[in-house]
Amino acid sequence: MISFQESTFSLHHGLLAVMEIKPKEIDQTLVFLHGWQDNAATFKTTMEAYAKHNPQHHLIAVDWFGHGLSDHKGNDNFYHFFDYVDDLHQIILHIKLEKVVLIGHSLGALIASVYCAVFPEKVSGLMMIEALGPLSEEENEISDRLRQGILSRQRYRNKPQRTLKDRQSAIELRSKVNQLPEHLIEPMVVRSLASRDGYVKWTTDAKVKCDSLYRMSEAHALSLLSKIECPVMTVIGNDGYGHLKQKSHRYRYISDFECYQIEGGHHCHLEYPDQISTHIGALVNKVTT
Repeated sequence: MISFQESTFSLHHGLLAVMEIKPKEIDQTLVFLHGWQDNAATFKTTMEAYAKHNPQHHLIAVDWFGHGLSDHKGNDNFYHFFDYVDDLHQIILHIKLEKVVLIGHSLGALIASVYCAVFPEKVSGLMMIEALGPLSEEENEISDRLRQGILSRQRYRNKPQRTLKDRQSAIELRSKVNQLPEHLIEPMVVRSLASRDGYVKWTTDAKVKCDSLYRMSEAHALSLLSKIECPVMTVIGNDGYGHLKQKSHRYRYISDFECYQIEGGHHCHLEYPDQISTHIGALVNKVTT
């Protein structure tokens, strides 16, 4: 039976919660980075599937600040995208390894792709699940982006904290939003709940829902992708985000790149953890041989 350890990293903004599979003898370390409003438990079944065939590998899944069991950042922090990249650098420095393999889903993959471009010496391999580099938009959309971002912060300031009747209500709600069976989504939902006064509430910091004030141009995104030195593998769900299938022009900007499509939607790693595990194994074999 695969055993998970719960621990924390003490970083600049507070305590960052992590789920680990940590063998006594470690050959390789893989860091799993979850998506927006998810948490480390989204990778539980994928990590279990991978560990069955790679028991000597150290697997670390983090809860980003403001998610899961990690601390929230201060009231003046709205979780800017580039601050996540800074947070990832703190995580890598805390692990104290020369190089790691990064596996990111959605937002986690966007962050990881930028990190690989900025700190290529720290990463030996990257897998992006349902992502293909950082989000971008047309330069002439900057004023609308800034306006909507500021308005979303004002809505946050005026909105009361939401509570739910019980844990099952939260599972049902998230299952409907993500269009996934309840048994697949339950571990991630439970990790994002706390009980109070007979009700349950989300532990996710509501500020993470605020819109970004800025999104880079496509030229900036392509420049970053061209700076990635490690092997990169992207896995896209057939029923996932459609815009990813329209970004094939980005392939040629990554020097060592492979793309695979599998069954499933945006959370294809929850639906098909064994397939994702197999692809991770292929990436790790590539960077260690």
